[in-house]
Amino acid sequence: MTSRRPAPRRSLAPASARDHHARGYVLLEIIIALTVFSISIAGLANSLHASIDSASTLKRQASIRRGLEAILAEANARPKREDMILTYRDDSLGIDYRTEVTDLRWTNRDGQPVNGLYLLRATAVDGRPAKPLHDSAEVYVYRP
Repeated sequence: MTSRRPAPRRSLAPASARDHHARGYVLLEIIIALTVFSISIAGLANSLHASIDSASTLKRQASIRRGLEAILAEANARPKREDMILTYRDDSLGIDYRTEVTDLRWTNRDGQPVNGLYLLRATAVDGRPAKPLHDSAEVYVYRP
């Protein structure tokens, strides 16, 4: 008969130490993953804020352009040169619009001066000190 040897006993201490180290690595991996995730979310939030700010600026510039076109059309529709000088304040945008008329001195092919030719310029000035703006548009007007 053969004698049976008892199976060697395994110590519980090393197994629990291994589990403890494994849990520590999992915790470290979770912390690293959360850090990477939070940095990427912060970057996305910054880019979203920048795109919203750019869209707002473009919308404001388009509104100012429409205002310049409107005051130019209004001034150009006036029959007399003196009536072409206009001022307008857009309170919603905080913009002051004004027009000015300048005589142009041109000569035709025969060397004769062309009378009734004006340069009509509209300017938009922002009254806010934080973001100063000065924009203009102009058109030639011929009234013989």
